[in-house]
Amino acid sequence: MLTRRSLIRSAQVLCISSAALLTPITLAPPASAATLPVTCSETALRNAITTANGTPASDTLNLAPGCTYRLTTELPAITSPIVINGNGDTITRLSGTFRILTVKGGALTLRAAILSKGDATGSPVENGAGGAIVVTGNGSLNLSSSVIRDNSANFGGGISVFSGSQAQINASVFTENKATQNGGGIVSDGTTTVNTSQISRNTAGNVGGGIASIGTLTVNASNLVNNTAPNGGGGIANGVPAASGGTSTVTTSNISNNSAGGANPGGIYNNGGTVTLRVSLVAANTPGNCLNSPSPVPGCVG
Repeated sequence: MLTRRSLIRSAQVLCISSAALLTPITLAPPASAATLPVTCSETALRNAITTANGTPASDTLNLAPGCTYRLTTELPAITSPIVINGNGDTITRLSGTFRILTVKGGALTLRAAILSKGDATGSPVENGAGGAIVVTGNGSLNLSSSVIRDNSANFGGGISVFSGSQAQINASVFTENKATQNGGGIVSDGTTTVNTSQISRNTAGNVGGGIASIGTLTVNASNLVNNTAPNGGGGIANGVPAASGGTSTVTTSNISNNSAGGANPGGIYNNGGTVTLRVSLVAANTPGNCLNSPSPVPGCVG
């Protein structure tokens, strides 16, 4: 039986317990971003990426100026925010068959680097996509002032961007990359923006010698020239024979001297998607610029 005194005592105990629950808990401070110098060796670069992946902050890796990082296996996947300042260095495949980098749910900013000789052809990882870089798992890539050259893959000889992921490419060069299927330079199922860049002399085995996209593609103030794809879209394929295209917008850009086989257009191939041209030149492509594209390309002549 509760008495007035027992009720008061119960209330006092409750107040003490509540006060204990309200005692502030001291939390450890969040990890701060680190800047890590990376000496000129494959092991140093590999270890630096692993260290940066272990913190939630955006760490910066400064590569050693004048270095060529020669890889014997693929670098660790990027799973956190990481900035790599390349300082003009080359990261290249020395032996074996593998891509250079995977961005898997992380956010990579790569500046002033040359990525070469990556080879994802036949790899079971991400269907052999992205000879230099594959972006997947809702990851993101910000590439600037860099060169992606002489890489190979089944899809996206240079870079592959999966659905849900995104890439922004600024003031960079894609050249001599090869895909056995689509997208000699770039293939994208996600969201990709190309600004003030040069995409030239890339080759696809199907469509999209320069770029193949079934996602959202934006090209600004860029040159897509001298790319080749036998089944259409030596410059750009918005859509591929097996999947209809998404949305491509090309502004103040040059798509010229690209080639395709048969009757399909060498400039822009559009399969069921939307292509918008704004103050852009599509000319001197073989056998035509956009003629005989499965879907029309408004504003494109020939």
